[in-house]
Amino acid sequence: MVDRGGRYERDNRDNRDNRDNRDNRDNRDNRERDRGGFRDGGRPQHFKKRRYQDDDDRDYRQQRPRYEDPMVRLRKDVLAIAESPLIKVEDSIRSIAKSLSAHWDHEAIRKGFVTLIKTLVVEQPFKIPFVAAIVLCANAQKHEIGKLVLDEFAAQLQKYLDNCEWRNFKLTLRFMGSVSCMLDGEGVATLLNDLANLTGDLAAEGGSSGLSEELSFVVLITIPYILTAAPGGITEEFLTTLIERLEGMQVPSAVEPLLSPYSGPNAPYPPMNNTTLLLNALKDEAASGFKFEILARPWEPFLAELEAATKHFFPTITMPTALEGGTIFPKVYFSVFQGAVHETVPSQTSVSSSILRDSIGDTIGLLDFNRIACARFLIDVDCYFAPNAFLKRATPFDKIPEVSEGKSTWKPEDVCVDAIFTNIFQLPQPEHKLVYYHATLTEVCKLAPQAVAPSLGRAIRYLYRNLESMDVELRYRFIDWFAHHLSNFGYTWKWTEWIPDLELSKVHPRRSFIQEAVEKEIRLSFANRVKSTLPEQYSELVPEDKEKELPDFKFESDDIAFPEEGKQLLNLIRQKAPNEEVDTLMNAITDAANNKGLPDPSKYARDMYMTCICHIGAKSLSHVLSCIERCKEKLTQLGQESSQAQRQIVGTVMRYWADQPGIGANVIDKLLNYSILTPLSVIEWVILDAGGEVLPRGHAWEMVNTTTRKVVLRTRNLASARGEDLPEEQIAIAEQQHEVAKAEQAELFKVVMEGLGRYEDGGVVVGKEGTSGEDVELLKWWAASWLRALKRQRDIEEAEEAMRVSAGSGAGAMDEDGDGDKEGGDDENAMEEEV
Repeated sequence: MVDRGGRYERDNRDNRDNRDNRDNRDNRDNRERDRGGFRDGGRPQHFKKRRYQDDDDRDYRQQRPRYEDPMVRLRKDVLAIAESPLIKVEDSIRSIAKSLSAHWDHEAIRKGFVTLIKTLVVEQPFKIPFVAAIVLCANAQKHEIGKLVLDEFAAQLQKYLDNCEWRNFKLTLRFMGSVSCMLDGEGVATLLNDLANLTGDLAAEGGSSGLSEELSFVVLITIPYILTAAPGGITEEFLTTLIERLEGMQVPSAVEPLLSPYSGPNAPYPPMNNTTLLLNALKDEAASGFKFEILARPWEPFLAELEAATKHFFPTITMPTALEGGTIFPKVYFSVFQGAVHETVPSQTSVSSSILRDSIGDTIGLLDFNRIACARFLIDVDCYFAPNAFLKRATPFDKIPEVSEGKSTWKPEDVCVDAIFTNIFQLPQPEHKLVYYHATLTEVCKLAPQAVAPSLGRAIRYLYRNLESMDVELRYRFIDWFAHHLSNFGYTWKWTEWIPDLELSKVHPRRSFIQEAVEKEIRLSFANRVKSTLPEQYSELVPEDKEKELPDFKFESDDIAFPEEGKQLLNLIRQKAPNEEVDTLMNAITDAANNKGLPDPSKYARDMYMTCICHIGAKSLSHVLSCIERCKEKLTQLGQESSQAQRQIVGTVMRYWADQPGIGANVIDKLLNYSILTPLSVIEWVILDAGGEVLPRGHAWEMVNTTTRKVVLRTRNLASARGEDLPEEQIAIAEQQHEVAKAEQAELFKVVMEGLGRYEDGGVVVGKEGTSGEDVELLKWWAASWLRALKRQRDIEEAEEAMRVSAGSGAGAMDEDGDGDKEGGDDENAMEEEV
């Protein structure tokens, strides 16, 4: 530790000595000049300069104190509140409140502070109790502060309620509840009662697309913050009655059974609705006196001051006459640490679980613009709740039994990982694109690798153990995240743990997961790179054919029909020959097949042409797109010959990319975008032509899931177009297009349901000849899983369509990742998704 006082004292003493010596030297020089001479042969001393001597005289004069704008300082302090465990929160709160009250007469300070905390409340939910403590302490020093803050937040609260911005409304209401001890009269109780009445009205209308449940959750999750801030502000009798009223208003959603992440007899836990869990937890908490021990109470050191502070009446909030918040689906509980040997996250039945998961979930949802900041908040989650609510960071799992009885065993890393996975595995769709959650988890691992890595490993093993009961859509989300995450960390994983599962049938969920994860890694890298990270036992998953730069051109072999013609056609397309030459050769191939008496002679030319397109574009995605655009007219012509012709094109592409089917699925997606293929042809090929043995394959699910979502998205966009200000003629055209799209969508889902239904009930033989009985049952299980996931898509779209009809106009179309972006493009790209 440097002795700063001693150093500065020595510096000042040296400076004084230097100045004295310089003054003496200057006096001698002046005397010499007065006598008409200079030292050193008459040259003025100031012309001589010692080596390395600066031009200035190094006079360490006292610097003028730097001025810092009070608002800048205030902003820094407020934004950093509670972030460092090394700084006492009460000291920061007292300092900020003192500075605020001292400068409150400045208009810039008033406006700047109110704007700052209004933004902070709806962007960083963790800090709401601490911001509330600042306002409470400042109100105790200058009551005008509390009055202005209440008025501004009431206006903001009314705005969020009118616009149905439920998250911002909930967080703003939470702040208002956290300052309850400076409220006079009934405080927030009146607003809670009005919200309960509004919830009852919505429930009486049949749930109003989930709005009643959303409002119930907002009211229930606010109760802990009110009672923590002002234990005597609202009577327990009032709260108990309120909870009972809300319990009687619960309207089960028709699609809720399809939103459960697990199903079947081996599910790790039964489906649980988050609102129902919170309601039951509050009822249990009422029996123990509403303690809410997990919540921070940063105002406690100032209770004496707060009791003497001026009280304010809660501003009036007007309930809206109509709510148009769109369709809100119930949120179902998900956890990757449920049922562990040691309770490293709060039990799902405790109110602490609901409080933590809600606050962390809001933080993740609000900070999507900065994943690094989000990761930092998640790592520091223990700073924002009650002291001793969590274990010390990076506590090993095997050390938990040594924790004293009665102490918390919750690991902050587990809570953080659990919250991110909850978002990744949310049905029907997460709030943001999945890659955001992938990237956030990657940043968390980079910030605290030693603490997070063990938690992440236990989460992966939990998910892997429960693959047999996991929803099929979530299964492929798990594969996508797993491969993506490994690609960020050198593809390293303890693959040896899963070696015994390599002996399972290829259609077994765990064996299939390993296969699909490796293939996904290859798509993100190279086969040789991935193979080098795997144990020798996994070598069969990466055969030599996958290591080839390009698939073989099958017409190089003489064992196939018309090999020479295939080579000629390849050269013509590659050399960009005129369409007439290509047509002449293809007609000759068709005639030759007809002369040989081969069935469906035109299929040979179609297969040959599509194979050539694939081979020319095999180098990269840009190559294949360029080739498809150049040959789009001919490809469209081939596809329009018949529905069977389109299915043949799909089959040709997938056979060419048999060793890397994910690339084949991507090419099919591009052909859909250019309207060369119809969605129905892709669905029919997967479900009817490829057979049940492709159901465990990731590329098959990718093709079907992507295609159905494209169709649903197109229908939604056409529905939204009807509500725009258009001339009557265009509205009529939009209505007609929407009806056609709805009919095509219904036909598509009909084919899906009937095809998968026949596989599930055994109406169609699943698998190839010689398939074992056990594999047949597993394939039926796959068919049932697909059926459940695709039925969920259909039912959700029907529910949203009913909501659009009841609203009288098309709601804004939501894309498949739930971010509301509309799809653009010309007619030829009408099926293209937003990237």
